[in-house]
Amino acid sequence: MKNMKNKPHLKNLRQKEKVCFFTVAYDETNKRYAKMMLNSLRKFHPDVDHHLFTEKEVNQIDDPNKAYRLYALFGRMLAEDYDLVIQIDADSIVTGSLQHILDDSYDLGCVLNNNRVDPKLSIYDVDPGLYVNAGFVAVRGKRVWDWWNKLNHSPYFDRHRFREQDMLNIMFNYGDLKSRIFDFSEYWHGLIHKGEWHKMVIRKDQLVLPKSAGVAQEDKIIKIIHWAGGNVPKMNFHVHFTPAVVKYLEGLTK
Repeated sequence: MKNMKNKPHLKNLRQKEKVCFFTVAYDETNKRYAKMMLNSLRKFHPDVDHHLFTEKEVNQIDDPNKAYRLYALFGRMLAEDYDLVIQIDADSIVTGSLQHILDDSYDLGCVLNNNRVDPKLSIYDVDPGLYVNAGFVAVRGKRVWDWWNKLNHSPYFDRHRFREQDMLNIMFNYGDLKSRIFDFSEYWHGLIHKGEWHKMVIRKDQLVLPKSAGVAQEDKIIKIIHWAGGNVPKMNFHVHFTPAVVKYLEGLTK
């Protein structure tokens, strides 16, 4: 029988990884959102590196379609120095520890795009329930970033409405990758809970969507709120959340 006592735990191995987050924000509005997002990230992960790419870096890219190719471009650059690189959109709020994502094992980890209020998106024969959003993407190694960048410069790119995000879904759903959807757990992230924000509550210093909200069979702990799109006032907590949740979110983002 093998001696399991001497086998290092996965969590201990993950702690040795070099990890970073990055955000792209090259206008004043998104830089303001990015500051709020980073404040919230720092509440839970004060020691993890974060890189902000602004107009200084974006303007150096000579590509008329660069706005739709930036995630892979910057991700592959950071992957030269980091084992785990995570892209998080500026208009996001981190509402809980993301240690479960840092400790998990995958090549490509994503969050779901679709919810009960937005039009359903898909590509090819991918079930809308498996279509992922590019607003939060976690990648180990350089291969995925290189592949994503290659797809972004392929003939497929211009044939799809959501360009970089659709290329991500091609990799995620059809590639030979160890892929992970982080929302298939007790935790929810990003857009899956959009439209349910007014039902959220604070329990034991955690943001929770109760099962009584009617969207899941169990309570869901909310780890990331992502505004996305232009049809709702971004970062205006008072419009969407109860006073107790507003207080919680304001404390995270200041």
